[in-house]
Amino acid sequence: MTYRAYRRCPNCGDTMQDFRELGSDAEKAAAEEVLRPHLEGRLFVAKDFHRCARPGCRRVQRKDHWSLGATLPEGV
Repeated sequence: MTYRAYRRCPNCGDTMQDFRELGSDAEKAAAEEVLRPHLEGRLFVAKDFHRCARPGCRRVQRKDHWSLGATLPEGV
């Protein structure tokens, strides 16, 4: 079963978008890097975050708290 969630995406003009699990190790590592300043000392757990599935969007955010998120660098 493929994970999909319909959530608010601040990077897409605060519209509702499909989100998917973080995929590759490179994507997870990039997410950890950009999210680290927002985690306030908490451990990064990849399964707690998801990524906007809209083409061109690089938003990653916590599954249970949409405002805890960041934008992945280009190319990830």
